[in-house]
Amino acid sequence: MDLNNLGSKEETIFTNKVKNIIAAFNISDKKIIVSHVGELNQDKVNTISTMVETQMENLGVSKSATKKIFNIVIETLQNIFIHGEKDKNGCQMTYFIIANQHNEFIVYSGNVVTNKSVETLNKRINSIKSLNNTDLKNLYIQVLSNGELSAKGGAGLGFLTIALKSENKIDFDFEMLNKDYSLFSLQSKVLG
Repeated sequence: MDLNNLGSKEETIFTNKVKNIIAAFNISDKKIIVSHVGELNQDKVNTISTMVETQMENLGVSKSATKKIFNIVIETLQNIFIHGEKDKNGCQMTYFIIANQHNEFIVYSGNVVTNKSVETLNKRINSIKSLNNTDLKNLYIQVLSNGELSAKGGAGLGFLTIALKSENKIDFDFEMLNKDYSLFSLQSKVLG
């Protein structure tokens, strides 16, 4: 895949998405805790994860909420890193933001996906969102015990884990960048 054909129009869509999220949290009762825009590699995944954990401790967030948030962070970052499209130099167009509003933590993420994958992702996440907590847990256990790995090494547990840890408070959208690529944005929430 060659993301190098992304031009200023595509970068503007991406930049506006990030600016809109940040602008929504430039209010006194809302706060951005951690943000990252740009390339993602395993070292950055580790650094961001550590930053999140430190910030949760500094804010006095309960251990159970911190654990849920941390699990969502790891799954979200790994999904972006492993499944996000890369250019010929291995670079990705990504964003990751954790914000706090009152007693709720919101995890925003975005990465480029092929337009061919949009329908599959849309069906997968909508099917997860349609489940109640019991059915979600049962599906998680079923997928976990099935043990089949995808070509990129996952068993399809990422979105299930995010949905479980957020009590299915997830939302997503796709914005077409051009005829080949779209910006996939995912949002999940956890009570602190």
